[in-house]
Amino acid sequence: MDVERLKVKVYPAHTALLVIDMQKDYCCEGGTFDRRGFDVMPAQRLAARLSRFLEKARPSLRSIVHLKMTKVPGLLSESMQEHYARQGIERKYDQAYGDFYGVIPLEGDTVLPKYKYSGFVSTYLDQFLRANRIKTLIITGVATNVCVESTARDGFMRDYYVVVPRDLTEGTSPEAKEWSLKNIDMFFGEVAESSDLLTCWGL
Repeated sequence: MDVERLKVKVYPAHTALLVIDMQKDYCCEGGTFDRRGFDVMPAQRLAARLSRFLEKARPSLRSIVHLKMTKVPGLLSESMQEHYARQGIERKYDQAYGDFYGVIPLEGDTVLPKYKYSGFVSTYLDQFLRANRIKTLIITGVATNVCVESTARDGFMRDYYVVVPRDLTEGTSPEAKEWSLKNIDMFFGEVAESSDLLTCWGL
C-alpha cells in the first residue's frame, strides 16, 4: 500500500465517509437478511468495528453520511415486485427494523434516506457531496456485494474517487464479499484497510 498516494486521495477536506444501511433489518435476527437465511453475525461484528473506527476518525472527518434504506408504500416497482416473487423474498416489513444498529449518527453527521440499492438513485447524495466539494468517498457498511458495490459503481461513474476499507464492510456471505471487493478494486475504486486510513490521518 502506497500510503503517501492514499493520503492525498483521502485528504479530509475533500473526503466523505459513507455508512451504508447499518440498520436492524440487515444486522439483526428477525430482519430481512436473517429471514432470507443470511448470517447476520458478521454485520453485528462489523457494527462494533465501524463504531470504534468512527470514534478514532471522527475528529479528522469533515463529512460523515449515513445512508438509510427507507421503505415507502407505492415506491415498489413492478420489476422489483417480480424479482421478489421469483426469488421467494417475503417483504413483510416492521418499521422498527429500519432503525440504526450499532453505528448511531451523532450531531454534525448527515442522514439521507435511500430507496434503492445505490445511494445515488433517487436521492440528493450527489448534490450534497458537490455542495461540500467532496472528491473522495470512503464507503462502509452492508452489504458489500449489494448496496456498497452499487453505491461504489455509481460514485465512480460520477467521477468520485472511491475507497472501500476491507474490514469496514460485510457481504451476504464471505465469498460474496471477497468477489465484490475484487471487482471494486479492479474496476471502480480502491480497497484498503481501515488502519491505512488512520495512518493517512496521523491517528
